Amino acid sequence: MKKLLILTLLIAGFAHADDSGQRAIHVYKDSDGSVLLSAREVSDSNLTHVKSTHYPLEGGAWQVSCSKDKFNGSKKCSLYKNHSSLMVNYINGKPSVYVGRNHYPRTKSAIKIDGNQTIYGYEGLSQIPQKAVEQMKKGKIAHTRYQEWPYEYNKDGEVDLSGFAEKYDEMVKQYQAL
Repeated sequence: MKKLLILTLLIAGFAHADDSGQRAIHVYKDSDGSVLLSAREVSDSNLTHVKSTHYPLEGGAWQVSCSKDKFNGSKKCSLYKNHSSLMVNYINGKPSVYVGRNHYPRTKSAIKIDGNQTIYGYEGLSQIPQKAVEQMKKGKIAHTRYQEWPYEYNKDGEVDLSGFAEKYDEMVKQYQAL
């Protein structure tokens, strides 16, 4: 019964985050050879710890993705967090800030970093991206607002900016190296 409960918690997505901000899955073998997956470390003398696997939390760390078009040589880098409403692109040597996804046609979007003035955009694309990036590099929290299709109401989000400045600089270096 204990094994079933632990496996059920794992399947339900309750794997715990460790000190590094990652989820952990622990694999154990019982004395009869059966395998047990656990979201937490188990202290049971009948179980033998086989291995632990760690993977990042959704939306956890900033990620950089860069590419170069094989036909025309154009370069693009993106900086984002999984499942967040904010992405920064670096295209043609210039930043762009994108809020939300699947926008309701002809609607405004907005980003507000900490207590700074709100920066507006149109269907997710910021009108003054350089200003938004500079605020994000110094900021703690980015608040986002946009309208997602097919609903015509505001969808608000909040993105932790921890580590953004370092990853942005890394993205620019990767772009230049392409």
